[in-house]
Amino acid sequence: MDIKIAKVDTNRLWISNKDAAAYLGVSKDWLKDRRNEGKLHYSVVGNTIFYIKKEIDNLIMAGAVSGRQHFQKAT
Repeated sequence: MDIKIAKVDTNRLWISNKDAAAYLGVSKDWLKDRRNEGKLHYSVVGNTIFYIKKEIDNLIMAGAVSGRQHFQKAT
């Protein structure tokens, strides 16, 4: 029996507009402003906007948002 391992390109995983706003702790309008400024790539499927998750994570790393809710130590 052969075991197949799928390679996943984590740079191409997508996150919805709603989930991105919750993940970053920002409003949907904040995300819209980043899209309009050309600072955030996106794709639209039906009525849903999606972002590449790696780019969302990069916003945290670049200090564009605090991301503190994701990096606090558990108590």
